[in-house]
Amino acid sequence: MEFILLTKEGGFLGPFAWVFGQVFNLLYELLSLVGIENVAITVVLFTIVTKLLMTPMTIKQQKFSKMQNVMSPELTAIQEKYKNKKDEKSMRLMQMEQQAVYEKYGTSPTAGCLPMLIMFPIMFALYRVIYAIPAYVTDIGVLYNTIAEALKNQDYFTYMSELAPTLGVATKNFAEMSEGVLTNAHLIDIMTKFGTTQWTNLAETFPSIADIINTNVEKINAIHMIGGFNILDQPRDYGFSLALLIPVLAIVTQLFQSKLSMANTKKNNRGGEENAVVQSMNSMMYIMPFMSGFMCWMFPICIGIYWVASTVVTIIYQFFINRHIDKMDLDEMIQKNVEKQTKKREKLGIEYGSKMAELAKTQTKSIDAEAAVQRQKGSTASYANATGKNYTAERSASSAGTDKKSVSGYANMLKKD
Repeated sequence: MEFILLTKEGGFLGPFAWVFGQVFNLLYELLSLVGIENVAITVVLFTIVTKLLMTPMTIKQQKFSKMQNVMSPELTAIQEKYKNKKDEKSMRLMQMEQQAVYEKYGTSPTAGCLPMLIMFPIMFALYRVIYAIPAYVTDIGVLYNTIAEALKNQDYFTYMSELAPTLGVATKNFAEMSEGVLTNAHLIDIMTKFGTTQWTNLAETFPSIADIINTNVEKINAIHMIGGFNILDQPRDYGFSLALLIPVLAIVTQLFQSKLSMANTKKNNRGGEENAVVQSMNSMMYIMPFMSGFMCWMFPICIGIYWVASTVVTIIYQFFINRHIDKMDLDEMIQKNVEKQTKKREKLGIEYGSKMAELAKTQTKSIDAEAAVQRQKGSTASYANATGKNYTAERSASSAGTDKKSVSGYANMLKKD
């Protein structure tokens, strides 16, 4: 597996990585002021702070999850109602009835997507910072840069360029390599992947600068040591030892988090039934912890510490957030959602129910042709005429209580619940 470490992450993730890099650097410097220069402790504090920074999105996501659990029985019932109906008209009616449920609760099918879309690049940016700490922590970067400067006076190119692929560093992004040159940034990218063995070999390969290498490596190792283990090494490097606690803790903590998540889902699920999507997610909740444990075994201990710390903080964090959300009045939450959605529509000049009308618009050539025929006859472009129904007669029948199954009647019943 290749990791592209470009000293500081560029492209789309660049701004996110820069922000979190500044946070990590600040935490490290604050700890240094009280005599604690340790990357592992900084990683734990970094995890806590980043979780706090993402509080608004987390709360929003949890609120949507609770609302989704409340809506789930109604949405499932609609899906069952149209289970064996695949014609265009039935599909449109199903979409309209589902949209009516979302309208009733003042939310939308995409309401839970935005927080996730925002959190994904943030999570990737967090990993980039953890993978390239010397690029963001000034004091640590200086130690690596001192070694890089010393190497520039040696015949370093062949050794370092051949070593890079074995460490998983993608040198194809090093433009200067075609000229037989590695910049300080490139050398630091490679050395960031070094463990104890690589540092020892480097000093033996370049004996003339061994003192510079060993002096700075001693400082680098000191700030990366915890419990007698260098967090730049992989747990498997230590065989059957206490280093195994990292992958084991990764499995145990994530299993616990999965159990907690499933318990909350069942508690909030009023219908008490699990659909296929929920069952699939439950299966993944058992598989992912063991995958995480394997990756923590293969990756540097530093990554494992972040993984375990992140899971533990998430468990504690979710406990308090769930308690906060559970205390909130569901009816009041729904009312606020509806008011918020109404205000948004008013700003956009959209009348209530127009979303359903949009969903009811024809999506195929055959139904478009039908609508065109209706327009030629002088009818309006409403949903009723687009489907060929006598809207006036249907509305009268609905108001008289003779057509309880009409879409408009169903939507109105939902609004009055």
